[in-house]
Amino acid sequence: MPRCSFAVYLALALAWAAAAGLVVAGPVQAQVASEEVTQEARGRTPGQDRAQQPGETKLDLDVEAVSRRQPLLLEQGFAELESTSADRPPRLFFVGFAGYGWEAVFKREVLAVRALFDERFGTKGRSLVLVNHPSTADSIALASPENLDRALQHIGRLMSRDADTLFLFLTSHGRKNLFTVDMPGFAFDGLTPAALKAMLDGAGIKNRVVVASACHSGSFIPALADPTTLVIAAAHAERTSFGCEDKREWTYFGDAFFNRALRHERSFEPAFQLARRTIGRWERQERLVRSLPQIAGGETLRPRLEELARGAK
Repeated sequence: MPRCSFAVYLALALAWAAAAGLVVAGPVQAQVASEEVTQEARGRTPGQDRAQQPGETKLDLDVEAVSRRQPLLLEQGFAELESTSADRPPRLFFVGFAGYGWEAVFKREVLAVRALFDERFGTKGRSLVLVNHPSTADSIALASPENLDRALQHIGRLMSRDADTLFLFLTSHGRKNLFTVDMPGFAFDGLTPAALKAMLDGAGIKNRVVVASACHSGSFIPALADPTTLVIAAAHAERTSFGCEDKREWTYFGDAFFNRALRHERSFEPAFQLARRTIGRWERQERLVRSLPQIAGGETLRPRLEELARGAK
């Protein structure tokens, strides 16, 4: 008999008792209990972390060919980037990272956010995406930790350290202290808070906004948030987030923050407050356990972000 955690046994017992008429499960309790049984039995977590299992994708990959193309695809992306100089006003650079290649929602989301930033925040020529999905494997560099490190190193050399700001958007599944990085045919390590901080520090990028959209993404805040780093997370460190179904255009957080709030509000922190209220309303309507999006850091970065917001279209 396979091992199950106490939570699984408890949820199974509650479900049996409810079916037998011994207890009455409320809508939220029933939804959470049944979801935890299903997800944990499959090695998953509830909420946004509803992942397809390897082998479910219908797109085949030539893994060796894709691996060989990575340096070329990175160089093609780098060739589209322009540097800044000290005599120019502060500028924003954008990097998007879609980490989970078994579902297309993350690919769609990161490409849509890049388009939004290029149009609304003037990052065209200063934006780059890394994507894990079979449909883009021949045209966009993979979202691997190695490629992210190389991309940040390159962009760090292009930026004005004191004047410019990086906006880093990561979207995927996740669990506490780990951001999932997975691609059919490849074996990537996930991103930890310490590893991501080391990449950013090693690239010499001083001013940065990091948005992590994944379950338990609030666990990245303690390592990353500081006076020059604003961190926005889709969920509390102990909570899941929602909306990662394969056919969706956006996750809940991506829809609320990027697709809605930032199309009307140019400042990141007020947009976050709008998005948090929107997500809370959606979760109440669907009787979901609240994800509790988080924000921290960026105290000395705020004037620079406000200047960037005033220059946005």
